[in-house]
Amino acid sequence: MFQTINNKILGIIFGVLLLAGLFLFFFDGGKNERTFREVLVDIDTSKVSEILIYPKSQNHKEVKLYKEKEGWRVTLLSGRSAKVLNDRISNLFTQLIAIRPKRLAARDESKWNELQVDSTGSRVKVFEGSKQTLDLVVGRFSFQQPRTMNTFVRLYNDKDVYEVDGFLDMMFNQGANIFRDGTVIKSDHKNWQQLQFVYPADSSFQLVSSNNGWLLNGMPTDSTKTINYLTRLANLSNSNFIDDVKIKPTDSPTFSLNITTKDLQFIEIKGFKDSTSFLIHSSQNPEAWFDGSSLSSTIFAGKSYFFAK
Repeated sequence: MFQTINNKILGIIFGVLLLAGLFLFFFDGGKNERTFREVLVDIDTSKVSEILIYPKSQNHKEVKLYKEKEGWRVTLLSGRSAKVLNDRISNLFTQLIAIRPKRLAARDESKWNELQVDSTGSRVKVFEGSKQTLDLVVGRFSFQQPRTMNTFVRLYNDKDVYEVDGFLDMMFNQGANIFRDGTVIKSDHKNWQQLQFVYPADSSFQLVSSNNGWLLNGMPTDSTKTINYLTRLANLSNSNFIDDVKIKPTDSPTFSLNITTKDLQFIEIKGFKDSTSFLIHSSQNPEAWFDGSSLSSTIFAGKSYFFAK
């Protein structure tokens, strides 16, 4: 009988200790708050109106993304703004929503610097109207086998540091240009009828689509080389933006490529070259100017390119 009573007492004591342990594990100092947050990001993406990013790679200079009726825009260092691609914003939201704690990496400030979630980290603020709904510090990443990338993060007003899935630096430790519309040409080359290359002196020529392939000034071109060129050209983008431009799109270019589609759409690429620079402007992305030092050879091919050697 005494043995049964002792077992009952031991069972009760064990139960009390277990409950106390669980309480201490999940709650902090009797404040009725969970020490391990299951949710770090709680935003309504349909209501987000502004995102401020302070990337460590840019010395924490502010990158401001804001929503207008026409879509999203990003503020540049010059004070101007530029169009933001919809898929860039979608990807940003996808990464934010995917931020979920995997483990608690630190409980106080002692490891903040090591994990780069102090002032050295990239900071992200999200606003829904006038209400700030997220303030997050993105720290260093960690690599684990097999090929797993994780990132340390901290809510700005919290001491706890969490490890989460993903390489967040790819999105939140970049300058404004990563969000900009880098379209130079985006079109289906199978719908192209004619390409007119306007070059200095007498080097201009035309590529015209025919039933049997493409003709350059009436001469059949090498089909493989021509299709390779058209394929590269049809989905051409660039992130080497030039913002301090004194040239106007209406000025006479040094080089130009005029594409006419079968449904009579018109795409114009202009190249402005002088002794110090080569600038590219596209009618498909009129507010952007690009550094043409690498783009020019892709766009402005010579006659000889289209023929077999």
